[in-house]
Amino acid sequence: MDSGKAFYAGLLEALTSVMGSAKGYLHEHGPRVGMLATQLGAEMGLGRSDRSALVFAAVLSDMGMVGLAEDAWENPVAQLPDDVKARVRQHPERSESRVSEIPHLERLAPLVRHHHEWWDGSGYPDALSDSDIPIGALILRIADTVTALGADRPHRSALGKPEIADIVRAGVGKEFGPEVAEKFLALDRAEEIPEFTHAAYRHTVLRAAEHLLPEEVSPISTDQLLVIVANLIDAKDPYTGGHSRRVAVLAVAVADQMGLEGHLKSQLWSVGYLHDLGKLAVPLRVLAKNGKLTEEEFAYIRAHPGDGAEILGRIPTLEDLTTGVRYHHERWDGKGYPEGLSGERIPLVAQIMAVCDSYDAMTSKRAYRDSLGPEFARDEVAREAGTQFGPRVAEAFLEIGKDIFEGLNGTRPMSLSELPQRVQTLRHIDPRWFTSQAIETG
Repeated sequence: MDSGKAFYAGLLEALTSVMGSAKGYLHEHGPRVGMLATQLGAEMGLGRSDRSALVFAAVLSDMGMVGLAEDAWENPVAQLPDDVKARVRQHPERSESRVSEIPHLERLAPLVRHHHEWWDGSGYPDALSDSDIPIGALILRIADTVTALGADRPHRSALGKPEIADIVRAGVGKEFGPEVAEKFLALDRAEEIPEFTHAAYRHTVLRAAEHLLPEEVSPISTDQLLVIVANLIDAKDPYTGGHSRRVAVLAVAVADQMGLEGHLKSQLWSVGYLHDLGKLAVPLRVLAKNGKLTEEEFAYIRAHPGDGAEILGRIPTLEDLTTGVRYHHERWDGKGYPEGLSGERIPLVAQIMAVCDSYDAMTSKRAYRDSLGPEFARDEVAREAGTQFGPRVAEAFLEIGKDIFEGLNGTRPMSLSELPQRVQTLRHIDPRWFTSQAIETG
């Protein structure tokens, strides 16, 4: 892959990985569904492109659950309350909306929307039946059910293969399309369904990206995907909407003040969007708690930098982002986490992330308090220079222009949206994007 396509494919892999990182019974569910769906697609005679679509559709079909119905899997019960059940039924449409915004994956939207439709018309959201349901969605339906049956649930242990086969046979013509069900049962009888492995899954994801993505992926598409991943992270915590984007903007503005250029600025931009990737594995009850966290709850918080870094570290094209993600909660005085690094032992990217992340946290509303306000937050950065924050980085942060702070909660300036595409795609390495001055184009 060329570098742009490889980075984009890496972001897609990170997105699929983080969707499988949720605590509770959705852990690894999507990736397992994707592997089985791909095999069934091959048995059904689907082409390579359609099978590749199944991989991503399987994992991303539950995107809409984030920020909507975490309690359905984080605090599982044998029977969902009616209000939770109603929210769960909304997730296919919500997932469809999110997937349709991912550049180059728009074709997945119908599969995602209809992965809970039943052959007899009793599914949701559109009550489609038999041949009106896309073949890919029929495959996802049976792969989803079989995978869920083979995993532990609050009211039962994981079912064995004979029990699962009996349920599938009973569901033919009801939940499952007859042809798809027969293909599954044939594979099951022949014992040709392999055990799930992370290595095989990663190989499948990379091959799928090869077939779904164009030869060249533009920086604009990559930015759109960064925003989508960040929005998913922010959706998990109702008090951090837009947090990732604001941290990215502030980080690059700090880099401008420090005279940093090129790759480092691009790295800061990406880390800003992805620094809280590990929060998708933190239970919502912890993120939204109105009160002091217990030791057990705080352990989840302390784990999120490492969880995010671990996901990125497995992806070669994103590996250079792990430093900023892993260490963005370290403190200059060594009292931070996860490793208690101090002083210049903290990588510069992480030092910059720390001050930008803290500023935005102070100026954002939380479950336990209102926003502390920009003036208080800036005073706090100045006071904590040399204690919580690196002195050079804190000084550079305090020199950021007023227009940057004023624009943090707004959309991109209209003047920018009217610029030639060439200028927009260079914004990572052009500090003029972060000023309110007129930009000459030629």
